Amino acid sequence: MAQIVVVPLDPVDPDEVVPGDPGLVQPLPDGTPSATDLFNDGITPDQGGLFPITPPAPRAPGSIVGEDVMTVEEDVVATGTGAVLRGLDKLAGTVEEMELNSGETTALGWLQITLGECRYPEDNPSGDAYAWLVIREEAGATPVFEGWMMASSPALNALDHARFDVWVINCTTE
Repeated sequence: MAQIVVVPLDPVDPDEVVPGDPGLVQPLPDGTPSATDLFNDGITPDQGGLFPITPPAPRAPGSIVGEDVMTVEEDVVATGTGAVLRGLDKLAGTVEEMELNSGETTALGWLQITLGECRYPEDNPSGDAYAWLVIREEAGATPVFEGWMMASSPALNALDHARFDVWVINCTTE
């Protein structure tokens, strides 16, 4: 048989906590009402008592009680004129490097790869590029991939295709 131990919100001596029988709610020895008494006004779960949850008081956005809040400056990015992509044909074992301008489409095998936009950190043009790509198996078909691909983490949002892999290498600026 399990025991229910009512622990008050304020720290107390462990000897003051009274274990109770399941279904019975016992007040603490000093007369302090238990948490169940406070929530149910004396109605036990056996009598159909509900346990309402009172929402916490609203706080200022970003505030954490008792802790300092540190804000992080976002990286400033620039938009490139295009991107350099690398494609792998897994069956043939060939690698192809493709240079696309924004809005252009190129082919890798039967895949149609369209570059929407390429962005890079403004202070590091050869750094972590990320490109918006739409990849289809044939023109007009539902995309097999649509989203941002990152040069530094190609597996984070990767093309899942049985034959081909595509990676972003960097953005072009001219």
